[in-house]
This record gives sequence, C-alpha cells and structure tokens, in this order.
Amino acid sequence: MRGGFQVTEASESVGGPPPDLLLYTADPGVAGLADKVRDLTIKPAYGGAPVFVLLNEGGAEAATEALLAGARDVLLAPVHLPELRVRLDAHVAVGGELRQSQEALRARDLLYDIFQEVSAALRADEIFQTLVRRVGQAFGLSHCSFVLTAPGDEKGRVVAVYENPAIRDLRVELERYPEIQEALRTERPVVINDVHEHPLFASVRTRWSQQRIEVNVQSAVALPVFVQGRAAGVFFLRTEKGDPQLRPEDVAFANTIAQAAARVLENEGRRSAIYRRQISAGATDEMTGCASLDALDRRLRDEFERARRYSLRFSLVLVDIDRLREINERLGQPAGDRVLGEVGAILQREIRAPDFVARYGGDEFACILPETDAAGGRHFVERLRQVFERHTFADLGPAKAPEISAGVVAYPHSEVLRPEDLFTLVESALQRAKGAPERIAVAGPTG
Repeated sequence: MRGGFQVTEASESVGGPPPDLLLYTADPGVAGLADKVRDLTIKPAYGGAPVFVLLNEGGAEAATEALLAGARDVLLAPVHLPELRVRLDAHVAVGGELRQSQEALRARDLLYDIFQEVSAALRADEIFQTLVRRVGQAFGLSHCSFVLTAPGDEKGRVVAVYENPAIRDLRVELERYPEIQEALRTERPVVINDVHEHPLFASVRTRWSQQRIEVNVQSAVALPVFVQGRAAGVFFLRTEKGDPQLRPEDVAFANTIAQAAARVLENEGRRSAIYRRQISAGATDEMTGCASLDALDRRLRDEFERARRYSLRFSLVLVDIDRLREINERLGQPAGDRVLGEVGAILQREIRAPDFVARYGGDEFACILPETDAAGGRHFVERLRQVFERHTFADLGPAKAPEISAGVVAYPHSEVLRPEDLFTLVESALQRAKGAPERIAVAGPTG
C-alpha cells in the first residue's frame, strides 16, 4: 500500500527530514505498548509526527492504551485497506494544513519583528542593512544584498550586504549580474534555480570559464523595487551548493521585504527634502559645509541611544587643525577661512555614507563613525592625514598642508554613561594628542 505515499520502513529513524506520519504496527502480544507509542511521539528525530497504530490483537483495551499514550489514531485488525488509505490521507492533509498555518504564523511574526527593528533605525543605510540581515538569517542565505540602480544603468551601488556588513557603498558592474539586469528590464521578479544551466547566465558562464573562476553559486533571485512607479533598486539573493533551496513561499516573503524597501526609499526622499530645509534653517556651518554644533549634538545623542539599545559600537573623533592662527596671521583671515572650507570639503568626501562630520569649534571638527572601534578611529585619522598631505591647498601651495591633531573615544566605554561623557573624554584625548609625537590619542580603555 504505497500508492500516493513515499514510504520508509525502519525500526528506527533513518535520518533526513522528519516524516509526515508514523505508521506503527504492533507485534502480536507486544508488551509495553504504551511505552513504545510514547517513545515514538517524543523521539526528536521524528519531529513530533503523528503516530498511527495498527493492532493485530488486544482489541478495544489495547486501542485505548495506545490513544492514551499519544497515538493520533488506531486501527484494529482485520484492516480494511481502503479505510486505512482514507485515514492516512486525512492525517497527512491535516498535517499539511497545520504546517502551512504554522509557517504563515512564523512569517507574520518574523515580518512584525523585522518592521519593529526597521522602525527603530535612524537612517536608510541602517534600514537596508537590517532588511538584508534578517532575510539572510531567516533563509540561511550565502548572499543577500540591496543594490540601488535603475533600468539602463551599467553600474549599481551596493548599499547593504548580509554576509559583509562593512560594505555600505560599493560600485559593481551589472553585466556580471544578469539576473539584476533582467529584473530591471522586465520589472518582474527573476528566479534562477540553477545558474549553471539557465540560458540567462550563458555569457557569464563563458567568462567564468575563460577566467578559470570557480563558482559555487547555485541559485539567484532578483526582486525589483519600485519608487513612484519606477525601478530604483534590486533585492538580490544568491544561494550556494549545499544551502537550503529557496521555496516559492521564501521568494514571496523576500519580495514583501523588497516592497517594504521601496517605502524606505520614498521616505528617504522626503527626509532629504527635510534635510535641505534644515540646511537653510542653520543646521549646517556655512563656512565649511559640515553640520553645525547643534546638529552634532542631536546626532551624537541618536547614535548613543542606538548603540546602547542594540549593543553596537561607534567612535567619536575630534580633529584639530594645527597652527591655523599662524595661517591667519601670515596670509590673512580670508585665506584661513578658505583653508577651513577645504578641510571641511575633504572631511565630507572622505567619510563613509553612514558617518557624520560637524564643525566643532573655530578650527576643530567632530566625526561620528558608526560601527567603528578605537583602532578604526585611529586608522581614520591616519588615512585623513595622508589625504591632507596629498592635497594642494590653494592658499598654501604644494606640500604645505596643515597638520592635524586628533582625539578618539570609542563607545562602549567604562566611563561613558551619557552622550556628554563622550565630549569630555574626546576633548581630553585631543589635549594629550597635541603633546604626543604622533599627535593622536585614544581615550581608553573601552568597556
């Protein structure tokens, strides 16, 4: 009686996924029937599959014993095969409906959890990173990212990557990703179950072969994201050989997330408009183009609260332009102001998308670096110093770049209980830096 069923006969579990149903035939005169049935219902390898018992003898008393021990159903000999088939079909159908309901409930709870986390994010890059991380974790993906692009573009901008959160602004050639191009062209989801066979990847496979690239990718999914009726990006998933296979319901779930990302982009457009209005209202320092001191205070409080709430880290760097007074005295105040303006422009160009720079005082600038520890803050200053050395300041001439001193403090820190504590520590570190040979000091140790 195997028609319609995939049957595995074994005295114990044979591995693999749990069965839909266990059909247990009790041996004649079996002792401990209740214990055997109970063991089957709780055995981890069977995943709580319902137990259907066939009894050759024992009558109603044995049937009652099996049911009390946890059997889902019992059938007494002689067995009428059509009746057995109908009962098994019914149990399997009920089990399938139960699994679908549980899956839908888990998906709903996961969506709610994701959007709760997204609603707490402060910036678009944080939101995208949250989305790719949660989807990647939910489906065990090898790769999950969000790519900003549009139809006809030759390059895309990767703004969030699940497997490498440090990537926040990476330019990629779209010809390497035919699934993304196809999703943008058709404005429909693209699902490739096997990139090694699908004709869409023919030219890419040729390039892999010519360049002798070993590719472990198995499947690819590209879900276009629309903003105000136009494709603005792609939610991009890939699995490798050995990864769990993406089911249609998984793709549908990811597509729901992708459309949520569209709302994020629309909201970001509105936020940008608000930001432009804030600039005109004094949120930006006019001379340097960097944020104002008030804006710095708000941003530091937001970053502090985000890091505290989600156990994240960030660094505050205070940069001082050394001997700016000498420049003012030698070349005049307008020249000093122009040097400050160039410094501000360099800082804005060199920071990453999630970073923040503000003018802290006359010749000081403060930089907030999310997801950066003290060593990363020091590295940022060293890189900035090299950029200054390569830059030719219009009023100073070649090889006449102003030197800088810098203080760094990283959160979490044992002495930081409030955002104000970060300012106190970084100012103290800057004062120590001015007397240090490398002109940089870190407020340590971190907690």
